[in-house]
Amino acid sequence: MKNLKLLIIIFFITACSKNGEKTGSSGEFSFKIEQDTVTIDSKGKLIMTAVNMVNFDLNPEKDRLFCFDRKSHSLEIIDLQKLVLLDQVEFAKDGPDALSGFQQKLIALENNKIFIMGLEKSGIYTTEGKLIKEIPLSPKDYQIPDHIGNFGFKNDLVFLNDSTILTGLLSVQEIQPYLVKLQLGLRELNLINFDPIKDFEKFKIELENPKINYFGKIYHVKVGDKVLISSNFVNEIYLLDPETEELTHFEFKSTLTPDTKTPTYKSLVSTPEEFRNEMRIVEEQIEFGKWYWDDHNQTFLRLSYYRIPNQEDGKKANVYLTVFDQEFKMLGEMQVPGYNKVPGNLFVKDGMIWFHENIDDELGFVRLKIIIG
Repeated sequence: MKNLKLLIIIFFITACSKNGEKTGSSGEFSFKIEQDTVTIDSKGKLIMTAVNMVNFDLNPEKDRLFCFDRKSHSLEIIDLQKLVLLDQVEFAKDGPDALSGFQQKLIALENNKIFIMGLEKSGIYTTEGKLIKEIPLSPKDYQIPDHIGNFGFKNDLVFLNDSTILTGLLSVQEIQPYLVKLQLGLRELNLINFDPIKDFEKFKIELENPKINYFGKIYHVKVGDKVLISSNFVNEIYLLDPETEELTHFEFKSTLTPDTKTPTYKSLVSTPEEFRNEMRIVEEQIEFGKWYWDDHNQTFLRLSYYRIPNQEDGKKANVYLTVFDQEFKMLGEMQVPGYNKVPGNLFVKDGMIWFHENIDDELGFVRLKIIIG
């Protein structure tokens, strides 16, 4: 097995917070990081995920990584305990088991089942490529309120249960202040008011022709029977109860970074070049990432970063890690030493953040192990 531990660097950070701060931090909190790099034993095969890991997820047991490669139209299954490629399963391109021509999202389910969302077709499949059932995810499958206009469903969706999905509305024209709950079996759509998204209107960039809008990123993460909603714009979250539609708002205060992007750029531009220039300004400001639950430490983890300006490839960054407890109280934060890349695709397992890494065309991972106390 090819399992190269290239280096181990131990860092130590102590973050102190005073009682009564709006972050909710209290007392003294300390953690250290061990960093190493591992590669996956390919068994002599070409692992397509080494080049591009886009549609991927861990199984519920978190010992398998499922990655779907669009180019080879194959599901790659990785054993994360033994760090070895287990299988490459080619999925059908036509016939009853066929996937959509363009795959947008993969979610691993119980009992070796996966959900694959596509532009033309979405469904639940076995890991051997057999279609179990189609999932209706086209707006035409549902009765749409007249005031909504043209839209699609965002691919950052969560399964509330076997028959219900929660996601957002995607529109090129305007921000839609709603989340949607889809009752799949009944093909019913329920709108949930999400007015906080209106606050993000000030961050948008609009290109007049061709019509393009940048609305930022909204992340949805299932937390028990609730959904955690965050944005790349601000150091805040909302916790949604999908049954009662109650929203709980949490704000956090960082001592290392700003708590929000600043709309110092043009909101309306007329040429693609102007659009790219304004996007560069947005991207060089603080960027807040998705939240991840760490089973091992029973904490939430979130990365944020600044791109280092004046780079040709735009890939270098100052990266920060923030740790929160189960009650969404901010415990501590640090700039991550020794890791200065814009965080790409990643997952959290066994108390470690696993960053996808192409190592000489082999599938590898840079791992940051968080040790608390």
